[in-house]
Amino acid sequence: MSQLHLLDLDLSDLEKVVQGLDQPRFRARQIWDWLYGQYVHDWDAMSNVPKSLLDALRVKAIPYSLTEAGRQVSTDGTIKWAFQTHDGHVFETVLIPSEGRRSICMSSQIGCAMGCTFCRTATMGFIRNLTLGEILEQAHRVARHLRDTEGGRLSNVIFMGMGEPMHNLENVARACERLSSPEGFGIGKNHITVSTSGVVPKMLEWADRAPDFKLAVSLNGSNDAVRSAIMPVNKRWPIAALLEAADAYIAKTGQMLTFEYVLIAGKTCTPEAARELRHIASHRNCKINLIPLNAGNPDMLAPSEAEMTEFEKILRPRHGFQVLRRRARGPDILAACGQLAQQTRRRNPRPQESSHVEKVV
Repeated sequence: MSQLHLLDLDLSDLEKVVQGLDQPRFRARQIWDWLYGQYVHDWDAMSNVPKSLLDALRVKAIPYSLTEAGRQVSTDGTIKWAFQTHDGHVFETVLIPSEGRRSICMSSQIGCAMGCTFCRTATMGFIRNLTLGEILEQAHRVARHLRDTEGGRLSNVIFMGMGEPMHNLENVARACERLSSPEGFGIGKNHITVSTSGVVPKMLEWADRAPDFKLAVSLNGSNDAVRSAIMPVNKRWPIAALLEAADAYIAKTGQMLTFEYVLIAGKTCTPEAARELRHIASHRNCKINLIPLNAGNPDMLAPSEAEMTEFEKILRPRHGFQVLRRRARGPDILAACGQLAQQTRRRNPRPQESSHVEKVV
């Protein structure tokens, strides 16, 4: 793709492009306001921008690079989009509506290299990182959908879609900055969460690079034997190293850390696991999100309601940390946590070779 992706550019980049076309710098601000103030993605709708400039920009840049390859709506109102990239790959994005919130679950990669056994994305393997523009386009499209259908706006962002965000750290950090900027999407920093499977060096880098955004760690096992069996990352950075990084993150940023914990019958949802998890969380500035396993893995089963209730009863602390059991959203369209996968990949078995996306220098 030889054209610039408009959402890849910050305002100073856009000013350089406009000035390079012999137009005054303030035209960049006009375009920026259309893009982020009105969620406009059509050059022709930018009514206060001269046609000559729009015609020149049309050749040089594109507002969107993704094609909508599919959309599914759950009975609970959750919406899942499949987006196809310019080089023929497909990834997924989810809108999760709830009372008082409109949250987007965003992808940071196409596929994932982490190999977690309970996650459908892992079956794809890793294909490539998403660009900054591709990450932001997810939010732009969903924000435009909310504006057009209900007059609402995005309130929360969760990087828990496809991929390991820490393996695309710079683009994810820059996306978080644009999402939170008053001149961008204007979403509060405390409403933006990035989830990692536990890439320890990158967690420490994230604490330096983007300390104001929330971090969630997919713990999912209360001891090394269990966690290594379902999360290969634990063989490289076992729980002791992960917790050391977690403590360093908490100390450096002052942020509460979230531990995500998938409940799997007979594996992670046992009385002993509850006691071990309570020990891990005790005396840390953290909260625990319990996530019942979603259907789809023949080798693993979700625990019964009685098993989960007993687990919570043992886990719930007198030590200050918080516990929340997450309700599955969009399971009927495979939009729930750990269920995203490239279903449309079979219809596009031979994606084009990846091409270079030009960036302003």
